Amino acid sequence: MAGASSTWRRNLAGCLAVVAGVLALSFGVPAIDDALPDNTVSSTTPLEFAVNASVVPPPDASVVAGQTSPEQGVVTLDVDGVRYRLTAESFPGTLQQLADRIRAEVQNISGVQAISDDQQVTSNSGIPGLQATFVAENRTGWYTVYLFGGTGVTSVVDGNDAGVTAHRDALETSVRTVTIEQVA
Repeated sequence: MAGASSTWRRNLAGCLAVVAGVLALSFGVPAIDDALPDNTVSSTTPLEFAVNASVVPPPDASVVAGQTSPEQGVVTLDVDGVRYRLTAESFPGTLQQLADRIRAEVQNISGVQAISDDQQVTSNSGIPGLQATFVAENRTGWYTVYLFGGTGVTSVVDGNDAGVTAHRDALETSVRTVTIEQVA
């Protein structure tokens, strides 16, 4: 009988340890989540992502801190699982050369099946650009390039079909808000 009593006590101790662990996770993880800073950015104020380039993010966009460096002219935003990455860099070539370079980069992404022809677009501030859509395994997206005053801005939107479709209008609107200031 003494053996049964010690087994019961060990089982009770084990159960209490499991309950304590579940409670710690139930209350601890949300507390940690609440303590982390909110990386959501304003959808009404331009976000400067380079010394001379900015964009108005779409609603519910969050900055992906590990993939963002304004010092290097890069910002990556997440919109409900859709990746929206903008880069600004000095570019001495033509708009078509910039689009060709980005097209080559997109074609080299594993799983890309097709890319449309470049279409002319214009930003809200009148900067001419080129845009093309692409389809890949389990995802879709598009790139847009603008060139003004020797600065090229590239925007790449990439995500699953449902996410891109659900947020396409907001993302398209945001891409059109890209501004590039003339560097003195």
